[in-house]
Amino acid sequence: MKIEDLQKEAKTLRKDIIEMIYRAKSGHPGGSLSIADILAVLYWKEMNIDPKNPKMENRDRLVLSKGHAAPALYAALIEKGFLGDEGKNLIPTLRKWHSPLQGHPDMKKLSGVEMSTGSLGQGLSAANGMALSAKIYNNDFRVYTILGDGELQEGQVWEAAMTAAHYKLDNLV
Repeated sequence: MKIEDLQKEAKTLRKDIIEMIYRAKSGHPGGSLSIADILAVLYWKEMNIDPKNPKMENRDRLVLSKGHAAPALYAALIEKGFLGDEGKNLIPTLRKWHSPLQGHPDMKKLSGVEMSTGSLGQGLSAANGMALSAKIYNNDFRVYTILGDGELQEGQVWEAAMTAAHYKLDNLV
């Protein structure tokens, strides 16, 4: 995929993010918009995923540790096709009662969400567990995690980073 194509995908993600947050009249636009380019590259170029088979055993995983940036993840899942034909219709439902697009990702309510997040500082530890499991069971997948700048001050994040180094989790990004 060309850079221009990835830029186009990121622009579409940004439009979806803005529409979601505007219609919800709440959310975190900065944290969501800041990862649009990263998600475009991951979902359209790097990650081994299949929206038609979201539980594929050797799929790559993404843990959005900064769960308040959920609109960005939702936009990527919608545009990539994880939510089927109804995906675009969900955009106006962010943070609405009974919507699967809540303020933080919930893996029980939405296809393609690998980890329910919200409490800052815990995502890297969960990603470590996924990456270590892949090593133990000789699975060939990568685990990507996106952390926010504020949560990097959490002690658990630094302990998780040291754990990743200790176990040589070269399948963790």
